[in-house]
Amino acid sequence: MLAEVRDFFFADRQEMPALAPRLKAYAALPSRAARLVLCEPGSALLAARMGAWVVALSLLVKLMPLPRAMALVAPRRSRRRTTSDAARVQARLARLLDSVLAADFWVFTPTCWKRAPVLHRYLALSGIDTRVLFGVRREGADTLSGHAWLEADGRPILEKTPPDYKVTYTFPQQ
Repeated sequence: MLAEVRDFFFADRQEMPALAPRLKAYAALPSRAARLVLCEPGSALLAARMGAWVVALSLLVKLMPLPRAMALVAPRRSRRRTTSDAARVQARLARLLDSVLAADFWVFTPTCWKRAPVLHRYLALSGIDTRVLFGVRREGADTLSGHAWLEADGRPILEKTPPDYKVTYTFPQQ
C-alpha cells in the first residue's frame, strides 16, 4: 500500500525538478519587494504603480481593441522635456519595469507588448516623447514573429539589438 501511495504522488518525478526553480523564484518575490521598499521606497512605489498599469493593460486588451486600450494606458498629457539626462531616466524606468515583469507570475510576464506601452506612459510622464511600434517578421517558411518596441526621435530605444520587423501598428498614430 505504501508503494501505491508513493507511486500515486510521485509518479511524475520528472516534472518536480522543472517546477522547483520556479517555486524558488516565487518564494524570493516577497524578500525582493521588501528589500526594494527598505532601500528605495520611491522606486518601490513607482514599481507598484507600474504593476498596476500592467494589470490594467492586461485586462483592457481582453475587453477592447488594442488601440483603445493603448489610449487608456497612455497619459492624457506629457510633461515638458526635462533637463535631466534622458538616457539615465530611460534606463532607470526600463530597469524597474523589467524587474516587475520578471516576476513571471499571473499577468507579470516579460513580454514586449506589455513593456512598451507601460514604458511609453512613464517616459511621457518624465518628459520623454516616444512612440510604440508593433511589427512582424517571417522566421522560417511558415512562422511569423512579432515584437513591440519604443522609438524616440525616429530611433529605437531600450533595445539590445535594432528591431528588424515590418511595422504593422504605431501608437500614437502619426
